[in-house]
Amino acid sequence: MAVSTRTSPFAQTLSESAKNADRTLLVVSIPASDIEIGGDRGKSALDRLKNAIGRVESPWRPASAEESFEIVRRRLFQPITEQSAFIARDAVIRAFAELYQTQAQEFPTECREADYRRRLEEAYPIHPELFDRLYSDWSSLDKFQRTRGVLRLMAKVIHSLWERDDRSLLIMPANVAMDDPQVQSEITHYLEDHWVPVIEKDVDGSNSLPLAIDRLNPNLGRYSACRRVTRTIYLGLGSHSASGQSRP
Repeated sequence: MAVSTRTSPFAQTLSESAKNADRTLLVVSIPASDIEIGGDRGKSALDRLKNAIGRVESPWRPASAEESFEIVRRRLFQPITEQSAFIARDAVIRAFAELYQTQAQEFPTECREADYRRRLEEAYPIHPELFDRLYSDWSSLDKFQRTRGVLRLMAKVIHSLWERDDRSLLIMPANVAMDDPQVQSEITHYLEDHWVPVIEKDVDGSNSLPLAIDRLNPNLGRYSACRRVTRTIYLGLGSHSASGQSRP
């Protein structure tokens, strides 16, 4: 919609009318990204809109990260209803929780806390670490819309895993198959063009170094160990490198 000086009076009239009408709710979604605002004129129009709406607004905060996890999970998976499925889920969560306890030196301290077990349950069958990286790191990119971007990417990831008959207990960063054209396209959509050959050479793909290393080491290669490591590293650091940020 074109922005003009008439936007503010229209918004004020519309909001006042909604306020005085019975059983009427006016919802206004404010862009969070400078790209979506549309330059200086867009920012000026947005400021006028906020001023007009602000007189009668009841602010509603965006979904928190964990609420967004639930939104994505419900959109992509059917709810668990059968007793056998609950038993399978609980067995997976218990196994991960025990791993984090017995191998404490290999994992962050938070993984051993009771709250993390709750997060495993709420995010199942997606590992909360994957959600954390997408919501905390990738959402820092201007073009990446938090819930919508995560939903689009995870839909492609899950489809790829389904096509490959992947039997992993949880969907983790290592399961994001970047050699799949659809998955890679969704990831690189938010990055500069020069990142495509980087992924194909150093992360995952038919001519990638990690795949060559996996083939040279059959004991590890049967688990795609090198590719799983590079996928995980890329998801953890790729967005920071792309945005010029650094991460310890």
